[in-house]
Amino acid sequence: MPTAYESVAREIGVSRRAEADEAALSAAVRLGARERRLQRRLERVNGRLAARAFSR
Repeated sequence: MPTAYESVAREIGVSRRAEADEAALSAAVRLGARERRLQRRLERVNGRLAARAFSR
């Protein structure tokens, strides 16, 4: 039977692990959104460059 200290330590460990998992997931979501924004920006720039090259 675990002691009260061991039980609390286990709960804290599980909680910290869950927080770390949540933080990693949140970071992945933010990075995905940033990558999509950068991709759209790159497509706009490439479109403008192609239009300029075509108009000359």
